[in-house]
Amino acid sequence: MKTNSPNVLFNHQTNLPFEKTSQVMKQKLLLLLMLVSFCSGVFAQQGLRASQDGTVVVTELNSLLASARTSGTARIASSGTSAVNIQRLNDLVTQVQSSTYFYQGVVKTYGDAPTNLYTDASSLGQVNNSITEKQNIEIVTILINTTSELNSVIDLAAFSNFPNLKYIYFISNINTTSNVISSHIGNYDSRFSIFYKVDKGDRNQ
Repeated sequence: MKTNSPNVLFNHQTNLPFEKTSQVMKQKLLLLLMLVSFCSGVFAQQGLRASQDGTVVVTELNSLLASARTSGTARIASSGTSAVNIQRLNDLVTQVQSSTYFYQGVVKTYGDAPTNLYTDASSLGQVNNSITEKQNIEIVTILINTTSELNSVIDLAAFSNFPNLKYIYFISNINTTSNVISSHIGNYDSRFSIFYKVDKGDRNQ
């Protein structure tokens, strides 16, 4: 009596488990690629603080906010103690906040418990002694008005006694780059995330 041996090449019962395994592997690979793509987008935003070789990272703010809006990212990873809260940062720079202004030795405060401090590069040496309401300040906006200010050392030790300060934001009237600003920062503190914008237009403070 003739016995039919199954054809291994065309045995669907034999191939079925392999096909299922292959499909599962494809799905896992797709998920892995999506995860890698997402993480690359996050970390491409420069880590935002100090790189591992000690270089101070200065990020262009408008590009960061636009990228966060596009990706729907609420927080950006950093190498410091915590992630940057994008929504909070955006509110601090775009919404009306209680603020202190310090220019030419004169302090003016508007509102209670100011969260924003506005000053210029030439006033940094006097900030620590002149500003008394330090405890709630979250962001310092520093105007750079001249080439000499841009090329001088920007000593962040001036903000060592601001317990809740998270963000340093430079607005330059002079064309500059993140590398130029980074190269002039002294006494960097890893709790600060540093941003900049070139703005030659008129601003009403």
